[in-house]
Amino acid sequence: MQLKTDYINIFTYIYLLISIFLFCYTFYRAEIIYEGKQFSYYYKYYLIFIIATIFWFFVIFLKRKVFIIVIATSFVFLLYFYETISFFKPSILKLSFMKSINKETLVNSKLGEESKYEVIQNLKRSKNIEVVPSIFPKAFLDNSWSNQEDGSKTLPLGGVSNTTTVFCKEGKEFSIYKSDRYGFNNPDSEWKNNKTFWFLIGDSFVQGSCVQPGQDFASQMRLLTQENVISLGMSGNGPLIELASLKEYSSEKKPKAVLWFYFERNDLEDLKNEKKHSILLRYINEDFSQNLISKQNELDIKLKKYIKLEEEKLINDSLTEKKEYEDFLAFSKIIRLQIIRDKMSLDRGLDFGIDPLFSQILLSAKNLINTWGGKMYFIYLPDKERYANQKIKDDNYLKRSQIIELVNDLNIPLIDIHKDFFMQQDDPISFFAHRIYGHYSSDGYHEISKTIVKKIRD
Repeated sequence: MQLKTDYINIFTYIYLLISIFLFCYTFYRAEIIYEGKQFSYYYKYYLIFIIATIFWFFVIFLKRKVFIIVIATSFVFLLYFYETISFFKPSILKLSFMKSINKETLVNSKLGEESKYEVIQNLKRSKNIEVVPSIFPKAFLDNSWSNQEDGSKTLPLGGVSNTTTVFCKEGKEFSIYKSDRYGFNNPDSEWKNNKTFWFLIGDSFVQGSCVQPGQDFASQMRLLTQENVISLGMSGNGPLIELASLKEYSSEKKPKAVLWFYFERNDLEDLKNEKKHSILLRYINEDFSQNLISKQNELDIKLKKYIKLEEEKLINDSLTEKKEYEDFLAFSKIIRLQIIRDKMSLDRGLDFGIDPLFSQILLSAKNLINTWGGKMYFIYLPDKERYANQKIKDDNYLKRSQIIELVNDLNIPLIDIHKDFFMQQDDPISFFAHRIYGHYSSDGYHEISKTIVKKIRD
């Protein structure tokens, strides 16, 4: 009997200590990491762990606490049981499905499932051409690779030039295109035209993720307008890299219309990382340029060297180490009850506001474009989750109303794809790739391009 009582007391103290630890960890995150600026997010965790601490403190003094310990332990077990099953559910369903199909179907289902590396190697062998993976400026933000022998730095903003480039896949086929003279997704002939009407600035949407050549924004606008269109979009770009790209590649062309594509899901998040890079910050106020147009041969050599090093790293990666790392990530997510917290919306509410630097970037871009008599348009691209999570009319979602107000205050013409296109559709999600991916389908790119051109022409 005494042994049983000791175990009950031990469990009680364990629950109390866990509650105190989690309260202290919440305090550390809220008051030290975020300097007390995220109380609207952390108050719910404060409340949960304060109540838990007080509760278990009083339980210590109860004589009959077996029932409470059993209920608490059963509840914790059910939480982690549900989390574990939910976490591994996709793998379990896939395993069950694979066991239920015959061998011939299994072989057929693997067709077109090569990795990007395998696709590149197959293209090299079958067509005897140079092929590279898409490579983005974001990859070099935390990388000393950009250091030069003389101590200076060069940050590339495009990819390898005039080369078959394997981009991405959202469906059965990879998006593969021939890059232009500066490594962007355009026919090189677009740079030969003396009269450039359209410049497109943005991230993966502007680069054309993950559709086939001819289906991206720039290609669609060429068909619709019969005018010269150049895209400077690269996956992972945020506002500061986009400003840098505009300054580096627009000086000779001086386009009549510059379309600045803003993606509500991650552009502000990207800016947090970009502003840590000393080269990118110089594009804000200084008449600064890396003169990348004149350095493309040098950039190609270094980009290819970087790609080769990454390929060797991929080949030499230990499968065991990779498996151990994936297991660690899975374990840490389960311990944190990530799925349950997400379903209860406990992990939503962090609000960092809009970095004042974003306004400076837009104003700098607008002023530059005005110097040659061009006009800047702000294209607001909504996130798929806006429609999947019934946030269609929520203008506070992802700071939509604040961004629109900022753009209007800067007197930059706004084309709101959420209001002007998606709100007009009975089934908005049908314009996203296979209804499951975050980028647009070929129909989505086409219809949105029509909307943009019509708004500007009108």
